[in-house]
Amino acid sequence: MARAATDRVALLRAATAADIDFVWATERLPGYERLTARWSHEEHAAALARPDTRYLVGARPAGEPEGFAILQPLNDPHEGAKLKRICVTQPGSGFGQPFLAAVIDWVFASTANERLWLDVFTHNERARHVYRRAGMREDGLLRQAYRMADGSRADRCIMSILRSEWRAT
Repeated sequence: MARAATDRVALLRAATAADIDFVWATERLPGYERLTARWSHEEHAAALARPDTRYLVGARPAGEPEGFAILQPLNDPHEGAKLKRICVTQPGSGFGQPFLAAVIDWVFASTANERLWLDVFTHNERARHVYRRAGMREDGLLRQAYRMADGSRADRCIMSILRSEWRAT
């Protein structure tokens, strides 16, 4: 059965302090320990209050929140906006791609940034695939640049999309 077009749409809203529990719980879902960093409630509250940070919550139309994104810094005059973290509650459900597209659209429609970038673990092939499908390109590799919770080291790939590339999509 084909999904309705609205199932492939992600609506965004600015997060508030009331969303910190959702953000905290989402980044602690099983399997995310190898895919993303985790902050305490206090770290999220402090980041949410920073003027150079924007939290966005995503949902399908008429639905409950299914994901969050953190943009930090939001307006670096040299590097652009960094997508610090993006997580969805049900990986593989088809929400990640439209949510990422909505976040990219928001950055370029709501800010003067010329570039949106992120870093992703090289072992997170699912995310890298989603980022590529959204028009992002791999810019480089940070070798052994993150110490995992188990003490091992992980490589991170830098990916970005330019405003001119976004306009062309």
